[in-house]
Amino acid sequence: MGAERDLPSIEQAEPIPPRDRRAVQTLLSALTPLTELRDRPIPLPFAVVFLSVVLNEGQPVGWYAKELNMTRFATFKYIRSIGHRAENNAAGLGLVTIKIKRAYRVKTAVVLTDKGRAVAAEVFRRLRGTPQKQRS
Repeated sequence: MGAERDLPSIEQAEPIPPRDRRAVQTLLSALTPLTELRDRPIPLPFAVVFLSVVLNEGQPVGWYAKELNMTRFATFKYIRSIGHRAENNAAGLGLVTIKIKRAYRVKTAVVLTDKGRAVAAEVFRRLRGTPQKQRS
């Protein structure tokens, strides 16, 4: 009926090199603090927007939208969800907040909260592979 495709069989598939496997394991470990913020995993766009804010804190929503090639609407929705209020006024993750810049009512800046800074520090600690400090 349909044309057969030349798909590689399982026997032909090349295994992932150990170095790449370790890199993926490190990345998954680094994202663990984000997945532990609520009882179910957060969507990947939430993590991407959060990490973009971490790297370029203090920019307006439109700047992140352009940087991430998303619509302003979607970016604002994600920022609200990782901020204080998610959809339907449900509680957000509390990682960022939107501040109004002085003297400009329409100019805003997305900044990390203390919780957001702590989560970012844990993500970067896991990426570096440094052990967690013991609390006394």
